[in-house]
Amino acid sequence: MKVWIDPPQGWRWGFPKIYDRVDDGADVRAWLVREGYPQTEIDGLGEQFYWRSWEASAEETRQFRPGIPTRS
Repeated sequence: MKVWIDPPQGWRWGFPKIYDRVDDGADVRAWLVREGYPQTEIDGLGEQFYWRSWEASAEETRQFRPGIPTRS
């Protein structure tokens, strides 16, 4: 299942973004860093670090997945 991930102040680094556990790996924190979210933000919040998530629709997945053309 693909979900939107929105970490604290994620808008500063282009979030929310679509995360797919199969394609992106099981470690969400590592994925966040690969996608441009600063490790210092994660470390600064320690155990209080969290992210919001919600299911991405099939249409959103097609529309926003990098490298996949969309239909208008």
